[in-house]
Order: sequence, then structure tokens, then C-alpha cells
Amino acid sequence: MNHQHKVDLVAAEKHRVLDQKLEAIELYDKAIAGAKENEYIQEQALANELAAKFYLEWGKEKFAQAYMIDAYYCYSHWGAKAKIKDLEQRYPQLLAPILEQQKISLNPFKTIASLGNTDSYTKVTVNSNTTGVSDALDFTSIIKASQALSSEIELNQLISQLMQVMMENAGATKGVLILSQLSQLTVQAISTHNTNDNETIYCTEKSIPVEQSLAVPISIINLVKRSLEPLNLDEVSSQPQFASDEYFIPNQPQSLLCLPLCSRGEFLGILYLENNLTAGAFTEQRIEVLKPLCSQAAISLENAQLYQKSQEYAQQLEQSLTELQQTQVQLVQSEKMSALGQMMSGITHEINNPLGFVSGNITQLEEALQDILEHLEIYQQNHPPGEAVTTHAEEIELEYVLADLPEMLAAIKTGVKRIAEISKSMRIFSRSDQQQKVTFDLHEGIDSTLLILKHRLKGNYKRPEINIIKDYGDLPEIIGFPGQLNQVFMNIIANAIDVFDEMSEGRSMTQIKQNPDSITLTTNLDNGTQMVKISIQDNGCGMSDEVKNRIFNHLFTTKEVGKGTGLGLSIARQIVEEKHDGKLSCDSQLGKGTEFVIEIPISTNS
Repeated sequence: MNHQHKVDLVAAEKHRVLDQKLEAIELYDKAIAGAKENEYIQEQALANELAAKFYLEWGKEKFAQAYMIDAYYCYSHWGAKAKIKDLEQRYPQLLAPILEQQKISLNPFKTIASLGNTDSYTKVTVNSNTTGVSDALDFTSIIKASQALSSEIELNQLISQLMQVMMENAGATKGVLILSQLSQLTVQAISTHNTNDNETIYCTEKSIPVEQSLAVPISIINLVKRSLEPLNLDEVSSQPQFASDEYFIPNQPQSLLCLPLCSRGEFLGILYLENNLTAGAFTEQRIEVLKPLCSQAAISLENAQLYQKSQEYAQQLEQSLTELQQTQVQLVQSEKMSALGQMMSGITHEINNPLGFVSGNITQLEEALQDILEHLEIYQQNHPPGEAVTTHAEEIELEYVLADLPEMLAAIKTGVKRIAEISKSMRIFSRSDQQQKVTFDLHEGIDSTLLILKHRLKGNYKRPEINIIKDYGDLPEIIGFPGQLNQVFMNIIANAIDVFDEMSEGRSMTQIKQNPDSITLTTNLDNGTQMVKISIQDNGCGMSDEVKNRIFNHLFTTKEVGKGTGLGLSIARQIVEEKHDGKLSCDSQLGKGTEFVIEIPISTNS
């Protein structure tokens, strides 16, 4: 037993009270559909009634009428006579179509009670007699068909249900639904019935303009569109005014019925029906059954189209929100990189000034020191040291000092050179090139990134040093944003280092050394496509297919809270694909490792 529809109905009322109309609309319809599916006719009636009151409060009287009529039919099916009278007294304007039809001599309560709850729509043949029983069957058919149409809110499902209902109640062998879209008639669905095997074939059309369709006679459609009146014809081939219509050359329908679909005086479309077996198939009695169904179909179509538009607007809003969030992230990241570039530029400038002074004087210092050492040696040879000089030399360990001085000077030169390399790498990595593309050396950018990450690549107490394997091809200079591409290299390589750090947990140095951590960087040029390919591959733990398929998604991360934002690879793909007209892809096997491949053209038009 499923009571979800009751929860949905309570939730719909809650949203109504909070004036959250879109949420209420969806929940009312879910409650109605759920009650119908689980055969709670009384709760289906209540849900329809509450939905009608909701639309009436909103000022949507036409929608309120559709739901109130459904509620009326449900209560009548349930046998709630007192409730039916109550609705007639309180909402006569909404139930006008039913009250006006009460001139038909039929007792709905007696009829429905005697017929029971049938599960299939009444199928009327052209030879059936017009008796009291057939009238009852017609009325029951209208109730059930109206319920079926009003319960659908999704447009494609509604069209399918509509074609089934109309074909069965009309006794047609072919039906075509035509809707008016942007002042143009388009064929939306075609349904055909094979009487030999009693099979109905239904297919939807992709909004083909009626003028281009071979499924209907254009002259008949245009006539009904102008008159907005039903057109019922027998043996159409004998009608001279339609003889020139090309449709009737290969097709010879015995009976033809064309019905306009209108709601609140607005033309929505046309339902075209035909029977190719029997003349006079569409009797006046059948047309009287179809008229209220057409009214219900028009209301349901209008509701479904409104719902579809609201869904489209919601999707557009969601897409706009996502794009806005991505733009905000890009702007923040751009500002961060710009600020980083300015900061690094300032730092390297401040470092380079004293560095140049030290570097410029270190050679002279080395030469001067060599002269002093030579002079000291000559002095010692020509003037034997006294006791005080010998004692002082022993105290300061002069022999060792003289031996270490060249090595200390060489260490100073190495340190100065290292500082110069770091300064250059910082300048290359953080190039302020956000406004326009420049020509640059791709390998230089990769190497600068590796140098900045060198402290993370070094071994520690948990793992040995990560091996960097370079397999560089012969690449020309390319045109792009070097600072942004360096950011891509930084993100991918840093992620690989994070993986190795996580893998080292619970493993010994010996275990890790048996399969050393390594990152392989390969570059080459495809002369045919003039695309540069950069591969960054690690031998880490790899990823599952589920993670791999989501790795570039905005805000997706596999790291712990506080260690990852889920922005890095998303921004990296945008930099490669949107800024450089390239492609960033990922290939990973669980337990074997991951490879990121960056492909960018040597030069781009954008």
C-alpha cells in the first residue's frame, strides 16, 4: 500500500500557504497521479478539488475549471451524491459544461453504480444501437477519458494518451494531432489502427509543418482552422470541393472527422480522424461524445504546454546560475593569478637587485681571495712565523680554513645560481598575460612549474623522492597564455603528488621503492594537425570509471574537506578548451595510474 500521494497533497497545501506556486503545482499533480495509480478514487477527488481551489485563488479560473470537473467526475464515480450537490451549488461557474449537459436523460450515479469500475475505454462500433445502455457507456467513457487526459501533465505522455482516447472513442482507423506553434500548424502525432490484428501503432512527429506533411488533407485542415467548427464528411472522394487535394489521390477514406481544439476562445490545434472502412462511421452520437473530450484535451494541452515552458524556464535558470557561478570562479581565479603574478613580479624584482650585486661581485671576490691566499703562502715562505702567529693559526685551524674556503665560495656560487633559477621560474610561471596571447616556449613553462614544486617532489620521512621522467619532443614556440597553461601543469602535477602522499600512508619505504613513484612528462608535435600534445602520467592508484567520468565536473573533488575545492580541473579544462581551442582528456585505470593529455594548436584564431 502506497501513501506517498497523501504526503504530496499535504506538501502541496503547505506550498500553497507559503505562496510557492510552482512547487504546489507539481505536488498537486503528483498527488493526483499517485492516488489514481493506487486506486484511491476519493483521495484523487480531494486532490483535484484542492488543486481547483488553489488555481481559483490564483485567478486561473480556466485551470480551476479543469481540476474541478475532474473532482466532480471522481466524486460521482465514488458515489458521493451529497458532495456532488455541494460542488454544484458552490462552483456552478466551474461546472457549467457539466450542468449544461444535464439535459441528456441520464442518471450518472445510477449508471456508474450499475457499470462498476471498468478498466478499459468503451469502444463503440459504427453499427451499435443507441440504447439506454449505450448512453450509459458513453457517459462512463467520457468520465474515464477525461480523467485520463487531466491526469497527464507531461506533454509527450499527454499526446500519446490523447491519441489513444480519441481513436478508441471515435472508432477511427487513423488519427493525426496538429498543434498551432508560433502561428504555424505542425503535425505532432500520427496514430493508425489495424483492424485485422486489432493493433494500434502510435508515433510522434518532430513538429513537421502541416504543409510539408503527407498525413492530412491540407484543404480540410485550412477549412476547419478558418471556421473553428467540426467537419464531418462521408465518401470524401465524391465531394467536388476537395477533389483537387493531393491527399485524396492515394487515400480514399470512407469517413472523415476534423475537430478544432480551442481553450478560452484561443485556437490550439486540430484533431483529424478518419475511418477507411465504413461510411458514416462518425455518428452524431460519437461527435457528442468527442466534443467534451476535445474541450478537456484543449485544457490539458494548455496545462502541459505551460508546465513544459515552466520546466524549460527552470532549466534555463539553472543553466544561467551554473554559468554565473563558473564565471565568478573564473573571475576570482583570474584575480588570484593576477595578484599572484604581481606579488611574484615584485618579489623577483626585489630579489634580482641584490642578487645581481652579489652575482656581479662574487667573481671578483673569488679572484681577490685567490690573490690573498697566494700572498699568504709567499709571506710564510719568506718570513717564518713566530710563536704567537703559530699559536693563533692553531687556534683558528688555519690549515682547514684555507682548505674549506674554495668549497665555501663554490657553495655560495651554487646558492646564488639556485636563487636566480627560482626567481626566473617564478617570473615565467606567473606571467601576467591575461589580456592577450603571446609566443612562448612550452618546455620552459613545464620546467618552471617543476622547479616551483621541487620541495614537494623531494623525499620525506613517509616516502622517497618522486622521480620526474622527461621525454620532450622537438616543439616550436606556440601562441597562447603561458601563465594560464602553467596553472594547468601545476594543478595536474600537484594532484599527482597528493595521490603519492596519500598512497604512502600505511606503506613502508621498502614497499614504495619496489615500485618507485614517478611522473612522466611527454611532449610531441603532430605535423598533420599542427597540434602540440603534452602527456602527464603517473603510476599512482588510478581512478574508478565513476570518478573518472566526473573528474572535470564543477565542484567535484575526492579530497577531504578543506583539502580540495573541486575547481582545479574544471578551470584547467576551461583554460585548455575555451582559451586555447584545445582538448584536455583523462585516461585512468584503477590500481595502475592516471594520464592527463593536453592537446593545443600551435596558434589559434580566437
